[in-house]
Amino acid sequence: MIDKSAVGARPRAQSLNFTRHRGFSMIELMMSVVLIAISAALAIPSYRDMVEKRQVTHGAEQLAAFINAAQGASMKSNEVITVSYSRTDGDDWCVGAVNGDAACDCTVSDTSSDNFCQIGSQKFVIDNTSSKNRDILHNISGDGSYAFDPVRGLLTNLDDSMTMELRSYSGDFRLNLVVNNTGRVILCSDDADHAVPGYEPCQAEADVQLVETGL
Repeated sequence: MIDKSAVGARPRAQSLNFTRHRGFSMIELMMSVVLIAISAALAIPSYRDMVEKRQVTHGAEQLAAFINAAQGASMKSNEVITVSYSRTDGDDWCVGAVNGDAACDCTVSDTSSDNFCQIGSQKFVIDNTSSKNRDILHNISGDGSYAFDPVRGLLTNLDDSMTMELRSYSGDFRLNLVVNNTGRVILCSDDADHAVPGYEPCQAEADVQLVETGL
């Protein structure tokens, strides 16, 4: 028997849904934009600091690896190797190495020159054109060159040393690369106000030498 009360009724599954969708108001949209702007303003300095720390550490590690390679080549070949370095007021800088106790000129690009920096037949130069972070080397102190003793890895002249000061582009982060008379490369923070986390404060040169020579 047919239920007449159901005649003409629309099935429940087919009933129309007239739910009204509510959009964002202008105030809510403006508040969202303000919150995004505040978040970005807080994040940008942190990101900049992270990038600049990496600039300094990457540059320092690249130079340290180059200098350590020269020391290793001296001990492996049982031959004196001399490292030379230069920096101009225009921020052009270079470090090079050559076999023997006569310093090469790391600014020379002519491979036929007697002053060309090479170990064996391989060019051995790093400079502001080959380094990824070309403008971070702020200063170099030393007499321009030093040589490795191939037997012990020390500097042939124990009065020699070299210090490079590396700075981030803003100058907020700084590292010193120190080569002491034992030939060891040390990365340290010379200034607590511009220190790079993870690196110890620099010791006085005399203290470093005494520690490394065991005196």
